[in-house]
Amino acid sequence: MGKKSKRSGPFAAAKADPESIALMRLVDAEKHAEVETAANRILAKRPRHLLAMKALGFALIGLQRFEEALPLIEFSIQLNPRDPELHNNLGIVLSMLMRWEDSLSAFNDALALQGDDPETLRNLGVAYSRMHRWNDAVPPLLKAIECHPGDFVEAVVVLADVLAAANRVDEAWTCYNELWRNDPEDMAALSSLLGVCLRRCDWQSFQEHLALIRQKTSDFSTGAYANPFSPLAWPGLDRASLKVIAVNYVPSRIPASFLADRKALPAIPPAARVERLKIGYFSADFRNHPVGQLVVKAFESHDRSRFEVFGYSLGIDDASPLRQRLANAFEHFVDLSAAGFSETAKRIQSDGIHILVDLNGWTADGRPESLAMRCAPIQVNWLGYPGTMGHPRLADYLLGDRVVTPLEDAPHYTETLVNLPGSYMPVDTLNLPGTAPSRRDAGLPDTGFVYCSFNNSYKFNPEVFDLWVRILDATPGSVLWLSHPPGEAGDRLRQEIKLRGIDPDRLVLASRVQDLAEHHARIQLADLALDTFPYNSHSTGVDALWCGVPMVSLYGCTFPGRVAASLLKAAGLDELIANSKDEYFRIAVDLFDHPERLQKYKDHLALRGALPLFDTPAFTSGLEQAYLQMWDQFSNGVRRPIVVDVPGNH
Repeated sequence: MGKKSKRSGPFAAAKADPESIALMRLVDAEKHAEVETAANRILAKRPRHLLAMKALGFALIGLQRFEEALPLIEFSIQLNPRDPELHNNLGIVLSMLMRWEDSLSAFNDALALQGDDPETLRNLGVAYSRMHRWNDAVPPLLKAIECHPGDFVEAVVVLADVLAAANRVDEAWTCYNELWRNDPEDMAALSSLLGVCLRRCDWQSFQEHLALIRQKTSDFSTGAYANPFSPLAWPGLDRASLKVIAVNYVPSRIPASFLADRKALPAIPPAARVERLKIGYFSADFRNHPVGQLVVKAFESHDRSRFEVFGYSLGIDDASPLRQRLANAFEHFVDLSAAGFSETAKRIQSDGIHILVDLNGWTADGRPESLAMRCAPIQVNWLGYPGTMGHPRLADYLLGDRVVTPLEDAPHYTETLVNLPGSYMPVDTLNLPGTAPSRRDAGLPDTGFVYCSFNNSYKFNPEVFDLWVRILDATPGSVLWLSHPPGEAGDRLRQEIKLRGIDPDRLVLASRVQDLAEHHARIQLADLALDTFPYNSHSTGVDALWCGVPMVSLYGCTFPGRVAASLLKAAGLDELIANSKDEYFRIAVDLFDHPERLQKYKDHLALRGALPLFDTPAFTSGLEQAYLQMWDQFSNGVRRPIVVDVPGNH
């Protein structure tokens, strides 16, 4: 997690005996494994040697063996309570073990002893960020940068990430831009800058920056410069590039010791002896979140005579009605929000889970470290992250469908593909859309055709906006209805539409609402949803179709670029899937010119109960068939899984 200032306390006052000098050289070189060996050699002769104890704690932190480090550092503090570095290292360990409040106390103890130490202030900021207390993280990080004698790049990186997570995207842009300008070879800073530019709808240098990343990374083939999630929205990337980015990123995020096949899992009885398969769902989004909103009905629909269903919650309890509904949907609901990586894996292993389904992937707050420790005999990547995890140890299978993951794409995934019948996306069909508000109450003009796209702004880009403006230009009196993006991005969108010759008043920005029912009610005011590319509408596409609004989509070449096509096909609206931008344009304009055709599609969507997309019991049955086939392969000794194509209507 954080940095260790190795010259405080006993490090600074070490006696100049040869063993201590040799140990300190290893500490300075951050050779953690060698430090561990040398420190243990000294401690075997002198068990309370303060320097060796401190060095050993430093090594264990570096080796990410936090459970082992904790009692050692606590004992060291008992012997030397005035050493601020020991309190700092204790805070690091406690934070990595997700004992948040205790970690904050330890960092503050260190600061009380050492004043405004930049390293400790940075570590305090990191702890706040790991707790998602983004705005609380900003002051100690700013103080760390102020107190540091030189350029404290490590603290600026954390500050930039915190500001981005807090949706303070304009401030985050300033930090990332400064990092990259000071080091033009820093592709991590440039890729983060690219992601923030999309979120703030700042496209002025977008293509130039993307071309530079391609050049500097040999077309994405070198370096661990980006979390794989952000590049999913970068135009021009193909399936091979997205896989390479994920594969290269894994070693930078997960320690090699976690990825090594250290020991086999306990023996599992043959399938014939398993009365009910134990299915575990693993997510930080069991709350009022798009993933939670999509999956809850599928969980409720599981056949409990054949499946024992566990929910492992990694994220916050937002006390929402959806959170309670999700908790009730499982036979066993386990809150692991305060558990460390190892504790998480051990708990799931102890429950005897047969198949663990990860709903996070490389999205925020997932625990791929626990997946690397192999929580279950079979691990599955599904829904939250539309792409490969990049390492076969993290997931054995990826759940898709024939549209998003055709079997010929198998080489582009480290997981084995499992294609569900219909769309791979579930839908919660419990709540029908309520009465729509008036157009005026929704901020729309009283008359005129309404195109909408309620996607996050990182899915917008110049190509998408050029096409949308072209549609507006061909459809007099129409408006484009978007979610209000963060910061000053709304003003930039108005500038972009004006630069393209369209009155900015034809761009309507909807305020964000927390209540999904309220959002569903207002969506019904739209005439046609316009999909984004190369990262499609996912839950936003489900929302539009569920609320009776047809959607036009461009069929892409990657998983995230085919999701809307999957939804439309499962809804029986194949005619709205375009194979080119010109075809997308023609469909969108034709439905403006021919309202009777548009009404035909709306009437079709009104027959929700007859559409495969909204048949949740059938979806869950297909999901269960996939699990049974996975288990059949495993129990019959198949250690290199075979692709699974679940029979059913596609």
